[in-house]
Amino acid sequence: MKLVIKGDTPSQKNRKIISVNRATGRPFLRTADKVKEWQESANIQLLQQWKNLKVTEYPIDVNVVIYYGSMRRHDLDNALGSIMDALATAKIIEDDDTTHISQITIQHGGYDKVNPRAEIFIED
Repeated sequence: MKLVIKGDTPSQKNRKIISVNRATGRPFLRTADKVKEWQESANIQLLQQWKNLKVTEYPIDVNVVIYYGSMRRHDLDNALGSIMDALATAKIIEDDDTTHISQITIQHGGYDKVNPRAEIFIED
């Protein structure tokens, strides 16, 4: 099965903002708005493509190809975390632990300024 998440895949790990709790005045880390927007968009896109199906036979292999919209520095491993979390949030996979995922491959597909995306291939 092939799924596509359109847009540049952000790194959730490196996109944190220090905010201050209004009630207590204590600082805390929160996810950047840009990442939250990507997470919401990714969830909608995945649900539209998957159409309430669910992986039932585990473990599975997941292959990811990422096409970025710019040539600036990107970390594939951090982007992979965002994608795997999106798959779990959309309930396409139960979890991304070793019971459910036997192999993950990730590769940089190149640059596509017009259509940055992540292509996800799920094989059981």
